[in-house]
Amino acid sequence: MLDLPTMAFALISKYALLLALFLHAVTTVFARDKLSDATIVLFNANDPESEGLAGYYAQKRDIPPDRVVGLLCPSSEEISRADFNTTIAAPLRKKMEAKGWWKMRRGPSGQKSVVQTSIRFVAIMRGVPLKISADASILPSEGARNIPEVISSRNEASVDSEISALGLPNWKPASVIENPYFGRFTQILDDSVFPGMLLAARLDGPTASMVRAMIDDSLMVEKEGLWGWAYIDGRDITNGGFTEGDNWMRHLVEILRQRGVPTIFDNLPSTFGDQFPITDAAIYFGWYAGDVNGPFAQQDFRFKPGAVAVHLHSYSANTLRSTTTNWCGPLIARGVAATLGNVYEPYLSLTANLDIFQDRLMSGLTLAESAHMSMRALSWMGVVIGDPLYRPYAVWNQFYDPRNRPPNPWRRFRSITLNAKGNILDAVIPLHEAARETRDGMFLEALGAAQFDVKDSAASVNSFRDALALTTNNEVYRRLEIETAEALRTVNASSKPDQPIEQQTAESLLEMPDSPIPSENGTGPDSSLVKPAPALPKIPTEIPNLPYPDL
Repeated sequence: MLDLPTMAFALISKYALLLALFLHAVTTVFARDKLSDATIVLFNANDPESEGLAGYYAQKRDIPPDRVVGLLCPSSEEISRADFNTTIAAPLRKKMEAKGWWKMRRGPSGQKSVVQTSIRFVAIMRGVPLKISADASILPSEGARNIPEVISSRNEASVDSEISALGLPNWKPASVIENPYFGRFTQILDDSVFPGMLLAARLDGPTASMVRAMIDDSLMVEKEGLWGWAYIDGRDITNGGFTEGDNWMRHLVEILRQRGVPTIFDNLPSTFGDQFPITDAAIYFGWYAGDVNGPFAQQDFRFKPGAVAVHLHSYSANTLRSTTTNWCGPLIARGVAATLGNVYEPYLSLTANLDIFQDRLMSGLTLAESAHMSMRALSWMGVVIGDPLYRPYAVWNQFYDPRNRPPNPWRRFRSITLNAKGNILDAVIPLHEAARETRDGMFLEALGAAQFDVKDSAASVNSFRDALALTTNNEVYRRLEIETAEALRTVNASSKPDQPIEQQTAESLLEMPDSPIPSENGTGPDSSLVKPAPALPKIPTEIPNLPYPDL
């Protein structure tokens, strides 16, 4: 029997915990309000559909009407540098100052700079131009003389990246600059972030109805969190100029599994085959083919609502109007709510670091914060597509009350993983127990995939077979047959000559058509790829902390 002081301490501790959880929930609500107050919405005033989307988004996110800004700009996806300067950059800067959203101060040289801001997020609606074409009349800026010509000679860029850099002191139109937010783990509303930094993201896609679906799905998923499978498509590159991209993929697998997301990792040189069964896809990262391919090319393929999906390629966002060309448009057409892309050739080291992006997103930060933390450069080629305020994992870090809610096997999988300190390989028994109780093979398929990736193929065969025994979904069953056959192949390849080799009954399932793989020098079937450039002779003075190891 507990004595009175012990009982009192237990009671106080209990209510202290409840109070902390309550305050956390209240803080989260107010944080969301602050995010909306710190957001402006840009639309094309020449496009009624663009204005309609702006109003729809502002109403859904409770963004004040005076923060919905129309720009009299061209309606084409690509515009000239002159049109960008006169119809987007200049009017936006004027609006930011006139409204008092930016507080300005003149320095000793007479140049004005942003010293205080009330705006951090910029939601760009479909209808606002996407990219700025190259202008041969523009010479590299004075500060760019130490930047290799392959970089300094480029003055094309995404509209969004230019807007993000608009308030920075070293912003010069048509000149790549260092992103001061790269690698940070600080919320954008923190006073330590440079006041001129803006986080632009674009609500855009093949059709206006798809954009509305992105908005609705993001808001819906935020209530319960983003749950489902993660599919990572690497290329098994361990040396050379493309190693960095594959390192991102490998690190993504580690991050996802440690955070409790069931993950399938394809580490073959080809992309996922046309007939590879992908189900319950909440997350996808892969590289690199020029146009959407594999199972994602099927018109009836659908991601889970709110899904995050990125395919790394130089021109993945060259257009957002097509459901079959490039990657970003097709992914949105198939239900993705958040993606990243490039409008022109960015070079590998200046694309978004995908592992940083997903890590920040899963920590509860917004899409816009996570994406900009992953980008080394601004005034460059990158574009963020989705609701800038989207937080698919914010609820993962909040108190969860399971009462009156349907069972969630994905949440249970995450709980088991976290109890194993992020190592799914140490959770064999609880995963088997969960699979038996729920009759869901997902637990064991995820275990088998992790075992296979650490080259414990014999254990993975057993896990896949146990999952097969529980599976009633035809697509999942076919995928498990493929995974089992591949694991058996690996076991057999390592067998001693005098040991019996099990027959490969599922061999034919592995022979799936894949798109041709482009050569790494950019001259193969697809020459539009994220290709390396010459190494820098030295780190440029204008970008003092911006390494280009692969360029």
